[in-house]
Amino acid sequence: MNRQFPLEAGIIRVDKSRRIVIPQILCSKLPWITGDHPLPGWLLLGSPARCRLLSTTEVDHADLQALQSRIMAEVSAPSGNALLFQDDESAALALRLIEVQLTPPEPGWRLVLPRHISAIMGLRPGESDIAALFLRGHIELWTIEALKLAVSTPLDQIV
Repeated sequence: MNRQFPLEAGIIRVDKSRRIVIPQILCSKLPWITGDHPLPGWLLLGSPARCRLLSTTEVDHADLQALQSRIMAEVSAPSGNALLFQDDESAALALRLIEVQLTPPEPGWRLVLPRHISAIMGLRPGESDIAALFLRGHIELWTIEALKLAVSTPLDQIV
């Protein structure tokens, strides 16, 4: 019996300019990635090893508007005392939701990873690969190390 599971994935190279080409099979699953003009998008950094590509419409959703409000509050909050630092998580919050631009096909939709995202994920431009997965209606970008870790648990402990 031949069964095929619905996970779509690809391993892609991060080129020297931090550009990646997202596999067309993944892009075709998202109705907002169409046309022949550059498109705005957003990267939501979920962890140092994993981020999610979002449309502008998704970023306008209530959950992400709450995150944007929190980011704006953290960024614009005045400091009454130069000796007091805000907590690390709050200070870095603005780095977790970043606007990007997708460039149209030929050979596929391209995205330049922001320098800080590439650094946080530990990617070496021109040397690193990254996994692109279609999960729960989104394209996610994972480091290869995170993917290895995700499949390292013995199956008998999962099933």
